[in-house]
Amino acid sequence: MSAVRILALCGSLRSSSTNMRLLEAVGRCMPEAVRYHSYGELHLLPHFNPDDAPERSEPVSRLVNEVKAADALIVSTPEYARGYPGSLKNALDWLVGTDAFVAKPFVLLDASGRSSHARNSLIVVLETMSGVHVAEASVSVPLLGRNLGVAEILRHEDHAGAIRSSIRSLLSFVEQRS
Repeated sequence: MSAVRILALCGSLRSSSTNMRLLEAVGRCMPEAVRYHSYGELHLLPHFNPDDAPERSEPVSRLVNEVKAADALIVSTPEYARGYPGSLKNALDWLVGTDAFVAKPFVLLDASGRSSHARNSLIVVLETMSGVHVAEASVSVPLLGRNLGVAEILRHEDHAGAIRSSIRSLLSFVEQRS
């Protein structure tokens, strides 16, 4: 069996994003055999326009190809005004007209237990896009207001335990589908 490929997608564009640090911590916990990559071009995507073909934009083409190549996605996003950021919605809209996300397992991680509206909305959208929510691997790691670096997140027993448990559940799900 080839290496499992996991793509991480952060919904925040903030340079000091707690959600990005959470995804970095996830990456450091991944087994060596897993190819883990964090998508970092959300800010480069043009505004979605259904008249534009995804292959006409290099950033959109890269997004589509990365999602298509991944065995699963891990999404971590903040909640803004009871929803997830427009930049993440824009990225998802670019995927809708493609087959990149069809039957793709996804996990939602959040850095705040208060982001339930964004989480619930995102589940609906991703399942509507034919994604498969791996609910047992989706967890909340309460980092909001703590300003922890990646190393500190991993030293925190509860945070590291939640991350490792999430990874185990996701990888088990992906391996069962192979």
